[in-house]
Amino acid sequence: MSKSVLIIGGGIAGIEAALNIADYDFQVYLVDDSPTIGGLMARLDKTLPTNDCSICIEAPKMYDVQKHPNIQLLTNCEIRRVEGNEGGFKVRVLKKPRFIDEEKCKGCGKCSEVCPVSVPDDLDNKIGGKRKLIYIPFPQAVPNYYLIHPECRYGKKKEEGACVGGCIIDCIQCRECPIALCVKACKEDGADAVMLWQREQLLDLEVNSIIIASGVESFEPPLGLYGYGIYDNVITNLQYERLMNAGGPTLGEIVRPSDEAHAKRIAWVQCVGREKRGSKPEPLPYCSKVCCMISTKQAIVTLEHEADVKGYILHNHLQTYGKGFYEFYRRAKELGVEYIKGKPSDVFEDPETKNLTIRFENLDKGEVEDLEIDLLVLSTGLAPGKRNKRLSKILKIDLDEHGFIKEKDAVNAPFETNIEGIYVCGGATGPIDISESVSQAIGASMKAVLSKGSR
Repeated sequence: MSKSVLIIGGGIAGIEAALNIADYDFQVYLVDDSPTIGGLMARLDKTLPTNDCSICIEAPKMYDVQKHPNIQLLTNCEIRRVEGNEGGFKVRVLKKPRFIDEEKCKGCGKCSEVCPVSVPDDLDNKIGGKRKLIYIPFPQAVPNYYLIHPECRYGKKKEEGACVGGCIIDCIQCRECPIALCVKACKEDGADAVMLWQREQLLDLEVNSIIIASGVESFEPPLGLYGYGIYDNVITNLQYERLMNAGGPTLGEIVRPSDEAHAKRIAWVQCVGREKRGSKPEPLPYCSKVCCMISTKQAIVTLEHEADVKGYILHNHLQTYGKGFYEFYRRAKELGVEYIKGKPSDVFEDPETKNLTIRFENLDKGEVEDLEIDLLVLSTGLAPGKRNKRLSKILKIDLDEHGFIKEKDAVNAPFETNIEGIYVCGGATGPIDISESVSQAIGASMKAVLSKGSR
């Protein structure tokens, strides 16, 4: 096809933009630096304010992307170089090795079953999540192929018991591995898909326009803030999202990391990360808009799991900016969630019971109060994606003062950047919810379809 668009980022915004553009008979290259598309939404439990299953909504779209004849899916890939202008961008993409032949992999899991080493899952570590060194990121991943952790392939996990990496001959020079258990298991199952000698590949693309949908990341609180990283039962809202997810490491059971006992008194603290405490990371100087409703959603879902749980939400100023958000808040109050206008100062742990006591100033009463709880959830804000800085240099686009991709004019030229033919949508523009991300993706995709370089 002569008409083509590159989309950077495979979250819900990138997926929606890809499907919309592909239906206009454009060739779409959807690039993501992770092994699967889906982004942050794929790891959530429910969406708000409807509390619909998140992966149930996104997974069909992910599969539609994979099977659409006009979409080429490039996962585990990085953008390395972009040259040209609107109507003629030349893009170099680095495809990192999965050490798996994607055409041969059946997704059977035989390789993972024999892998001798389990390591903490990147997202679920705090709440007990584990995975093997050869793995699929999550069950609904697209593409649904296994990959080997690079540290295993290059011998850095040998001391932990990994079988790969113990040979003195480099895998690139040897195609008959007698050591790796995953290779043997795959061959015995008739697939022969494990390729320890796989190398990086460089792909050159030519496109008419580019859409950036690099998404957002959850802010990581500094060590010690409200006991985070010190007390076992202090977790972030993203970790709690995985805790109440039926596909998470606890199968949806709301249990404490310290002793796996069911938590009956849970508190959420809002605006975590906006106060400067310590040197790193830098505090977020803005409101992330959706954090209050994320805590509200989690409190409601928790009560659906166990009706006798008592939930407390400590906030400075509650934000209900989106459609249906205020009614969502009212629903939580009717269910018994207690909203306290309070400013926390510190958290203490009982060394025997591992219960927590949060000390805060009740702003309505003007008094200092203590609240004993089983589990504390830090409602962290949404931060710009770490790849934004690198993309801004490669694409020569501007960032705003917070590190998000800057729109040329949010009113008169929405979704456009300072470079003609390069557009932006979703969390790349700033903190945003899922429905607004989808709306922006449709707008940006139409800009790309109707741009002068695509006509």
